[in-house]
Amino acid sequence: MASVVDLARLQRELNQEQVAAAAKTEGPALILAGAGSGKTRTITYKIAHLISAKNVDPRRILAVTFTNKAAREMKTRIQQILEGRVNLEWMGTFHSICVRILRLCLANDRILQVLGWKINKNFSIYDDDDQRKMLKEIMKPIFGDDLDAKALKQARSIISKYKNSVVKEPLPAGGYRIVLQTPTVALEHAAFPDQEKMAGVYRDYQAKLAEANAMDFDDLLLNTVELLQKLPQVAAQFANRFLYVVVDEYQDTNDVQYELLKLLIDRTKQNVTVVGDDDQSIYGWRGANIDIIRNFSRDFDHVTFFKLERNYRSSANIVKGAGSVIAHNERPEEMKKNVYSAEPAGDPIHVVNVLADTFESEQIAKRIFEAGKEQYAKTAIFYRTNAQSRAIEKALNDLRIPCVIFGGTRFWDRKEIRDILAYMRLLANPKDDAAFLRIVNTPPRGIGNGTLDALRLSAEANNSSLWEAIPTEIEKGGRSAKGLENFKNVVELWLAMLQNKEALPIIAEHVIRDSFYKEFLKKEDESTAEERERNLDEMVNAFREFEEENPDKGLDEFLQEISLLTDADKKVESAETRVTLMTIHMAKGLEFETVHIAGCDEGIFPLIRESSMTETPDERKKQAEEERRLFYVGCTRAKRKLYLYHAGRRFWQGSLRRFPPSRFLEEIDPMTVSVEGKCDDDSEQSFTGEPWNQGFSGFGGRQRPGFGNRLRPQYGAYRGPSSSGSSSISRGSYGRNPERATGLHKTERIVYKNPQVVEKVEKGPRLVYDENCDNPLHKGVRVQHLKFGRGVVIGISGAGENARVEVRFSDGNVRKLILKYAGLQILD
Repeated sequence: MASVVDLARLQRELNQEQVAAAAKTEGPALILAGAGSGKTRTITYKIAHLISAKNVDPRRILAVTFTNKAAREMKTRIQQILEGRVNLEWMGTFHSICVRILRLCLANDRILQVLGWKINKNFSIYDDDDQRKMLKEIMKPIFGDDLDAKALKQARSIISKYKNSVVKEPLPAGGYRIVLQTPTVALEHAAFPDQEKMAGVYRDYQAKLAEANAMDFDDLLLNTVELLQKLPQVAAQFANRFLYVVVDEYQDTNDVQYELLKLLIDRTKQNVTVVGDDDQSIYGWRGANIDIIRNFSRDFDHVTFFKLERNYRSSANIVKGAGSVIAHNERPEEMKKNVYSAEPAGDPIHVVNVLADTFESEQIAKRIFEAGKEQYAKTAIFYRTNAQSRAIEKALNDLRIPCVIFGGTRFWDRKEIRDILAYMRLLANPKDDAAFLRIVNTPPRGIGNGTLDALRLSAEANNSSLWEAIPTEIEKGGRSAKGLENFKNVVELWLAMLQNKEALPIIAEHVIRDSFYKEFLKKEDESTAEERERNLDEMVNAFREFEEENPDKGLDEFLQEISLLTDADKKVESAETRVTLMTIHMAKGLEFETVHIAGCDEGIFPLIRESSMTETPDERKKQAEEERRLFYVGCTRAKRKLYLYHAGRRFWQGSLRRFPPSRFLEEIDPMTVSVEGKCDDDSEQSFTGEPWNQGFSGFGGRQRPGFGNRLRPQYGAYRGPSSSGSSSISRGSYGRNPERATGLHKTERIVYKNPQVVEKVEKGPRLVYDENCDNPLHKGVRVQHLKFGRGVVIGISGAGENARVEVRFSDGNVRKLILKYAGLQILD
């Protein structure tokens, strides 16, 4: 070996804590590595030290990484350090290591005989498409005509969950044992008929995989653990082979992966080093178990702890501010860290308050534009949910700022968006056969390929569109006639709405509701349905914005604008000139000079899920702590500049709502923060959004979060006439219950002049009204709109959800607004 990594070299290359961690080779060790603390550098030098200074055969080191990319980079780095080629054949992800173990073991006839498996060493690894085809063969006889894409997707999801989770079976003497969820175990624990049905599908699927000498991706881990459990002598041989075990990103380990590690570690020597940060455990939703890293010292004897606490990535303000947030999570005493930066303080963390989400996107785009093109590739925008990307994409496009969505799909290219757009395209142009074919049986209506073939023949014979051919096929009768008739009736209802010039967002809402599309999403994949529903809500918001900005334009113009936008997006510039957009989950392991985090609103980040209302307090607490870890991960991706945005009002789930600042903003050390802007205006007003605290009790019922200590803007909850103090603010339309009266009440707000000085302003009476009250607007009433400013009502038309109000604004323009969405503030 050309180069030796001895203690002297470790001391030259690493800091004191990193040296101690890298030099410790014997016995169990836990390296708690804070964000940006050089953990990869530490374990890379540790492995190089084992090979060159301790003369350990690299083939006897098991090193587990989170991604294949990380494994490749680590191998390359070790070879550079040692200035020579090193055979690290047991470095890789859990799945790649399992493939190697399986191929070695299944090449042995005696092992195959003991296992009784049909699978041999030449097994194939099935991808998603292979899985779907095989499941379709199995499920077709069971489900018959009811089998569709959603049923197949749901089955794949359930089977994957079986394979990646374990059952804890109690033991007679106390405690429990871990049992893999094989088909037999799944059938034994099935409590309901539908569970028995899916466990049976799982059993048949595994049998068919064995017949094909194949495994799917999840089988690689499951079958390896099952093999080693059934053959303890084989497990012992592997444990003896691996003199040293190193596991990176240990906080993201799931229960099945942990069972594998226990089988591969020599329990007498216990030369295992795990590296991770429980403060960055953000994958609980997909099975990662944070207790695994926190219980490491209980699972192994005489564990040595190393804490890498110096952050080399970010400025001191960012590190201190992010650290003050994560400190609010409960952690075992031995897991606590004091992460710090020796870098200059740098810019403060910029907390930017805006009136509404529209201004949030514009602010982000404006700041990026002003920073200059040379900063585009060094800048990232994070958001909690995919739906938030739509407004940001638009704002960037308006300023011609090129962008790329990292690990995701652009808003207008998402399947659920394209489906509803296809409905709207059909309304705009019933001759659009491509749109027709996309949605005629989406959601399923019993309109099969045979019916579509007949429609095509009829359309060709009559030189008509598929839509125009429907009446002919209905007259013929048959199994699909009813489905076609129902489809025709509902589309004609929407066409009538379009002809009557009803509002585009109202029509879009009807399309989504009348087609039962949200119910379809839940049946297709319940785990993703909530996120996809938010995308649909944001699409309705796009229609609303278009109508407000283009009062004289209609559906054709909207579809044209979207088409041009998506076509332009496909002509992207090189990655070196683009701003990166992503959900915060995708940001793990990345870093940028500047980071903008949108949607720091209570209920959005932390995200309040529909299911949280039925969870136990302990479950809600765990969820809140994972959200806080996610916020910490997002903040610590920034090297020099960090912007956090809070919008006082946001179009969310179909209505304009008021949101308070995220609790995480309150928890930031005020000495690290600069607060800009405000999220409320100065006018006396009424507000048509929902009360901010409605439905937000899921994270412990904390009220009115502000910015901590001296920086605590209190956003008044606008109270209605209820004697109980509950808010009467509504989410929508008016005129349904004239017997309920509106109330006049005082409210207070805090407006800040600068980060350290807070001025309390008490406002006078304001009118509060809701959807159950008479419409208080009439000609001559002075109003204010968030975007268009002040104006006077000059006309009102329609009723219920179609009520519209004409307003002449101070710039002289007259706009016709949909009252349900307008969020108008009454100034009189």
